[in-house]
Amino acid sequence: MIIDKTRFLTGITVALVIVLSFLYLPLNILTPLLSIVVSLSAWEFFKLRFSSEISLVISLVLFFSLIYLTTGGFSTAFKLTIISAGVLVWLILGILIMGFPHNKNILQNKYFWLISGFFIHIPFWTSVFLIANFEGNFLEPLGLGLSPESTLVFMISLSALMDTLAYFGGKSLGRRKFLSNISPNKTLEGFLIALLGTPILIMPILALFYQYDFIKLLIVVLLVSIFSVLGDATASLFKRIAGVKDSSNLLPGHGGVLDRIDSHLAAAPCFVILAYIMKGTL
Repeated sequence: MIIDKTRFLTGITVALVIVLSFLYLPLNILTPLLSIVVSLSAWEFFKLRFSSEISLVISLVLFFSLIYLTTGGFSTAFKLTIISAGVLVWLILGILIMGFPHNKNILQNKYFWLISGFFIHIPFWTSVFLIANFEGNFLEPLGLGLSPESTLVFMISLSALMDTLAYFGGKSLGRRKFLSNISPNKTLEGFLIALLGTPILIMPILALFYQYDFIKLLIVVLLVSIFSVLGDATASLFKRIAGVKDSSNLLPGHGGVLDRIDSHLAAAPCFVILAYIMKGTL
């Protein structure tokens, strides 16, 4: 197995920056910083379909929408509605992936692209902001006593681990193609190694510190892992339509911001909705 050292080092650096930011940055700094990151990802996404100028305008609208969501004093119910809509859009995109390239005309439609871009990015931001401002133990129904900051790190770690295991598992043992209609590099072995490996690695570590609900946590880990694959696959789909390998060349070895956070964009809304379902408040 040949490891891309640039990709590996960039991935480790980005992961450390994300973890340290969630753990130690105050909200008044984390909020605008994350808004910029999400808007950069959105700009890369829109630029796959629109001109750079139009993409910039759309991304600025999205950026100020994120700021307004932060400062507008919206209720938790309203935020959960946005997040639920995001989960629904991801499920629709998952169905459309299975039908590609026969539905290419639908996917290329500029209005579809515009709506998808907003519902891919805004629910992710809303999910992070909801957890960061949560008073109490967000994952109490699972038996995990994590602070909001640690909950964010746990959420990001799930999709990051899934992505990493799928990459290295596919590189080392991948034989059979998986979702070959959107990407020539994805393998069934990589997907299965990641899907099984994520709970196998994470749950014993958590068992050292918490007496968690095994079934509930397993459901969350598996579904969030599947959604992280959906996020990665969806980004591959739109890049395939645009005829590019990477969303940009901003991050050495990883392409752009969208390429780095695509799995998190889908995993975060799923994580939040599952947590509220487990609470019995959704």
